[in-house]
Amino acid sequence: MHTVSTDSGLQERLIGSIAELDVRRLQRRFHGVAMSSISDVAERRPVRFGGEVRSQHRSSPGSQPMLRVTISDGTGSAVAVFTGRSRIFGLEAGRAVVFEGVALRQRGQLVVVNPAYTLLP
Repeated sequence: MHTVSTDSGLQERLIGSIAELDVRRLQRRFHGVAMSSISDVAERRPVRFGGEVRSQHRSSPGSQPMLRVTISDGTGSAVAVFTGRSRIFGLEAGRAVVFEGVALRQRGQLVVVNPAYTLLP
């Protein structure tokens, strides 16, 4: 019988390598798209940035409709908040999207409220 010992250093390197590969994949995906990288977005100025949808969170039933969409472009992540909406068709995990609006930092997170958006193929 063979036993497999877990090497936490190996596990950390593998996880780190996967994260690095994902960052490179995202940067290649958005290469050539006219937009700022999330890490370069200036606060309180009109900006165009985008990324790949990582997650969505909807408001609870019975409360005011609100959709929070988290994206990542390999340089950072940002959240788009859509008030009065609980769903946007086509905007789903893995989809590429470009947002246009004015961003702010809230609790260390880049946030843009009710941005114009363009779904990318």
